[in-house]
Amino acid sequence: MSEPLLHVDGLRVSFGARGNEREVVRNVDLRIERGEVVGLVGESGSGKSLTALAIMQLLPTGARASHGRILFDGVDLLRLPRRAINERRGRDIAMIFQDPLIALNPTIPIGRQIYDCIRTHADLGHRPTLMRVEELLALVGIAHPRERTRAYAHELSGGMRQRVMTALAIACGPKLLIADEPTTALDVTVQAQIMTMLDRIRNELGLAVLFISHNLDLVAEICDRTFVMYAGSVVESGPVETLFAAPKHPYTRQLLRCIPRLDWATGPMPTIPGLPPRFGELPPGCAFAPRCDAADARCGAETPPVWREPGHMAVCWRAA
Repeated sequence: MSEPLLHVDGLRVSFGARGNEREVVRNVDLRIERGEVVGLVGESGSGKSLTALAIMQLLPTGARASHGRILFDGVDLLRLPRRAINERRGRDIAMIFQDPLIALNPTIPIGRQIYDCIRTHADLGHRPTLMRVEELLALVGIAHPRERTRAYAHELSGGMRQRVMTALAIACGPKLLIADEPTTALDVTVQAQIMTMLDRIRNELGLAVLFISHNLDLVAEICDRTFVMYAGSVVESGPVETLFAAPKHPYTRQLLRCIPRLDWATGPMPTIPGLPPRFGELPPGCAFAPRCDAADARCGAETPPVWREPGHMAVCWRAA
């Protein structure tokens, strides 16, 4: 089997001082092959974004990757010095953040932000770089790109800001694009436009994509494989078709139950009862047991085993 582009192996992310830490991401393993689109799904607070920020080496103050490896092209990013990380970030790995209004600098025109990103990683010269900025804006579907280079983030709609964020992310031709909830707060029409744009760009540029979302409909549309996270851990993974047709973990089944459907009768929408555990206060046994409709005494007392078959994994006593 060939070496994957990205291999996250036993990743743990903790908050707090050493000796008084709270783990928020626990033993995460995931692989992304070259050119593959992989989904990372789960409720808000399940650890998806922190996993992405750990890969990017952009964890917030007070958080650190306390264990594991993040192998990108065979190199452990957790062992690289800051300068080497800065060289790879943007050039080899790039990220579309959840809120482009916050991620984009409000005091600098969008064209200048893309220009500076390109000049940081490639010395194309002034005129070729300006042309590249316009090409990128056109590639992500922004009309009149030359005029738009002078616009500021607050002057653009949410959908246009997300397109600019995408242009910024792909400016230096990365091998891996991390898209963290790229359609959050957008209406369904603009969501569809953004997803179509992402799918077209990844096909044209041959990118691998880590697509983070709580929207399983979007994951089914764009992803090849999916990892499901709960309470900081991956509880199931497999090909999208298998995961949607025959989920093995009760949490995955309940997430799929909550997807809105046109044939629903009137009444309340399905929900998952209860709340996820607070980080650092996990219950014994399976973390999902208090909310699981299939749990028994063993689920609440003993750590569940890992069930595997080719390409499919689940952490559950009942998976088999």
